[in-house]
Amino acid sequence: MITTGSNKMHSCDLWSNGSILARISRVTFLLLLIATTAFPANDDSSEKKEKPLRLVPLITSTPLTGTGVGAAASYLYKVGEDSATSQLQIGGQYSNTDSIATFIRNNAFLKANTLISDTGFFWSDINSEFDGTDGRRVEYKIESVSLAQKLLFQVKDGVYWGGHVGYKDVKYSANNEAGEDFLFDNGIVDEESFGAGVSFSYDTRENKHYPSDVYWVDVDASAFPSSWGAIDTYSRLTINARYYKSGFAPGDVWATQFYGQYASENTPDSSLPTLSGKSLLRGYPAGQFRARSLSGLQTEYRYQIVGKPYRLIAFGGVAQLAGGSFGQGDRERDDDGTYWAVGVGGRYAIQSKTGVDLRLDLVTTSESEQSVYLAQNQAF
Repeated sequence: MITTGSNKMHSCDLWSNGSILARISRVTFLLLLIATTAFPANDDSSEKKEKPLRLVPLITSTPLTGTGVGAAASYLYKVGEDSATSQLQIGGQYSNTDSIATFIRNNAFLKANTLISDTGFFWSDINSEFDGTDGRRVEYKIESVSLAQKLLFQVKDGVYWGGHVGYKDVKYSANNEAGEDFLFDNGIVDEESFGAGVSFSYDTRENKHYPSDVYWVDVDASAFPSSWGAIDTYSRLTINARYYKSGFAPGDVWATQFYGQYASENTPDSSLPTLSGKSLLRGYPAGQFRARSLSGLQTEYRYQIVGKPYRLIAFGGVAQLAGGSFGQGDRERDDDGTYWAVGVGGRYAIQSKTGVDLRLDLVTTSESEQSVYLAQNQAF
């Protein structure tokens, strides 16, 4: 096997005075201050309605993908008085590695919550840059577009069954010779495929955006047939189990998540389970570390500042990658191992009645890398 230790970047000086992350963290806190001034918290009085539209800044700063700045909109709406509040999100970012990422996501609760629809569209053009173990600078581009739709139907209180479909088109290209060698040595190839599967959900949340004292479990089993475009037929199982418990003081929440994703032998690189803030561990850009099996646990304490629209956060998690990856002979990743991430952050309630927050996270990982995230909604 060829090890992808070249993925690991030495960034222990990223917080030094004048460094990118030091500067971006100062900008982040300034943007938070602007956001709180521009979008004051909603009055808790029942006579006032939640303002449906909020615009927020987005910032992501990681060693692998650089520093990105953008914006996102959160629009809240209801489909019937008996249904939970639905959310439409639209956003995008541009980074200093000349990378662009955009997204549209609509999470809709219909027919008194007996039907749930989750729709997502994502497009990105990402330039990855890092120092390889041989001293060369590795540079390559990832162009991707994906579209996903999930429908869940309630069969009894809190229990849903349904299905999902998805389309993905991912293309890799080297920006230099070292990037070309990296893609070849690790068996990373283009993928265009359609997939479909069955979905199960156990959801006892009343407040869908800031739950407490409830369980929320999602299970998705997916198949990607070669007849639908995959290089080889492959399958994937995803388990996402969360428990939200009241904390030590009123308004506090202690959230815990188990996340597991398991892929079959023929799964191409772009569909392998990966460490990332979207799956389990913040601080790891999606795609940096992959393997056929991912299992992990994280926990987060959310401390509510009484009478204020602010929360303070501390979190940590650990994950295990195993099973190797897709490739031929020695052309394969070797990212198997244990990884962890810890961090602190803050939250500002941009739509307080519904529980939608502007989220700031400062993260450090087992790879001695530090990252900054400014986004909307909770991490899990």
